[in-house]
Amino acid sequence: MFAKLFESPKYGQILAKLDTHHEDHTPEVRFYVQPKNLGVCSFAIGFEDDDQGWKLAEQAFEKTDLAAAEEGIATMFRDFPIHVEFEQEA
Repeated sequence: MFAKLFESPKYGQILAKLDTHHEDHTPEVRFYVQPKNLGVCSFAIGFEDDDQGWKLAEQAFEKTDLAAAEEGIATMFRDFPIHVEFEQEA
């Protein structure tokens, strides 16, 4: 498995993907979400490009659940300079 799709009551769909960085091809776990007032946004947790780095990336991805994905999304927008809206907000 290289991707997990979560349905968050607060953020809508959150996609977690075990991938490589687009420039240096190091391993990463990247999270995607689409706020109502922005396009698709993402952030990544990167790892070293060696056997241990890949092992850690795979372990992090395997342990990623809805709670971890939501925590990451909340952190990504915590200090964002504008209010970010999600479809699920009243």
